[in-house]
Amino acid sequence: MDTIQIARRRFLSVTSAVAAWAGRALAQQTALSQEERPPRSPVRHRKPYIAIQVGAVSFVDEGTEKVLDILQEKAHVNTIWLNTYTYDRGTGGRQIPNHPFPDHGPQTIDSDFQGGAFYNYNPKFFERTCLNEFRSPSYHGIDIIEEVVPKAKKRGIDVFAWDYNNADPSMGRLMKNYTRTLEVDVHGRPGETPCFNNTDYREHLFGKIEDYWKTYPDLAGIAWGCERMGPLMNMIGKQWGTQFITCFCGDCQRRARDRSIAVDRAREGYIALARLFQAARDAHRPPDGYFVTFWRTLVEYPEILAWEKLWTDSYHEVRAQVYGIAKAIAPEKPLGFHIMHNNTLSPFYRAEEDFSRTKDYADFVKQVVYNNCAGARMAAFLENLGANVLADAKPEDILPLYYKMMGYEEAAYKDLPASGLSPDYVARETRRALAGVSGEIPVYPGIDIDVPTAAGQKQTSPEDVRQAVKAAYAAGAQGVVLSRKYSEMKLTNLAGAGQGLREAGVV
Repeated sequence: MDTIQIARRRFLSVTSAVAAWAGRALAQQTALSQEERPPRSPVRHRKPYIAIQVGAVSFVDEGTEKVLDILQEKAHVNTIWLNTYTYDRGTGGRQIPNHPFPDHGPQTIDSDFQGGAFYNYNPKFFERTCLNEFRSPSYHGIDIIEEVVPKAKKRGIDVFAWDYNNADPSMGRLMKNYTRTLEVDVHGRPGETPCFNNTDYREHLFGKIEDYWKTYPDLAGIAWGCERMGPLMNMIGKQWGTQFITCFCGDCQRRARDRSIAVDRAREGYIALARLFQAARDAHRPPDGYFVTFWRTLVEYPEILAWEKLWTDSYHEVRAQVYGIAKAIAPEKPLGFHIMHNNTLSPFYRAEEDFSRTKDYADFVKQVVYNNCAGARMAAFLENLGANVLADAKPEDILPLYYKMMGYEEAAYKDLPASGLSPDYVARETRRALAGVSGEIPVYPGIDIDVPTAAGQKQTSPEDVRQAVKAAYAAGAQGVVLSRKYSEMKLTNLAGAGQGLREAGVV
């Protein structure tokens, strides 16, 4: 696989082999011995690390100095994950529609929110990609990095670029040439998300990393996020349509042939699996049941798993290259990854997000442990699981075995949405992540503060936040990331984080 050719062209002067090694290691899918690994460059990790995710909208709405005052006073924040790039209102805008506003900021929906870059990127870093026009028109063109970093720095607060690369329906309208990078579904139709094997999309991702470090040298780090899954995980883990059975574009087909994967057989297998899952949703049980037929389909079409692995390898490869590019420019500055919540909810996805490998191309990981909203999300995952792979049983039947597989002791199925998950879940997932990275890099659990849930579902309280923060540190976390974004957090709940930090002896 040509895993690092783009990075080599971009950095002809690089003497470090980090990027090339990381790409090769992920492509080979083998665990390297300690002797085979290149030495990890010394990285400046802040201790304690108390971070919070904040969108540009909050500094525009409430004023930079005022927001910084609140963050320091309420929660002892010393690091801001500044959402410099997103098309997702869930991370970049005010409170999402149909949810109560917090006790600060404007009490109206920002219906005019338009995503993109909230900073003045340098066009020269995007000359190799057609995705070179992505400046958000929101907030009168404010450069949020120039606005926040100097003022935060005077207070001793570090600022990380929170580079969030989730796809959003608005991107086709807002980003020129975006449709040229889209995945192709199993039927040959354009999908809804960009392909990680598309050169233009890769160069877009890589250009941002180079731009952050070279145009904004006062940034202290980069937090890179993208919540995407391969075709099989999409089918198992959420409500799906065939547009999620991707990617079968020309680039992916070429890579498949390099691995001796029969493209037509992979297509046939996924279509057969789609028929089975649709039969489960229609309650048309096959003679041997759903799970047996699911397994029989995998045995008949091993190309299903081979294609899932191809997608997953490509995703990990891109992350490894992002890391390699960052290290080639600023090896002392940390770059790490936001790990999506599904890693703690799905045993299938957990198998694909192997921290023992992720640690080799990351300076830290933020393991999402949003325990308040996790109850509803876990119940939804079990419902989906009970509608496809395990449709022979009901979610409440699956739950005892699921808890044993995942190592949890939580509420009954019917109580999960209203109860959420306990601080024990936060502690267990923190310990698991630490064991996965073998203590080689920091683990910063993402702590749920008012991540939106529906009416009748678990709502955050100051006590929830206090206990979750304490549980994370008691389990050995080297820091926390208060999440999902300041603009949806109640200040009383934010103060719960501060109390938890004090009681944990962190501040």
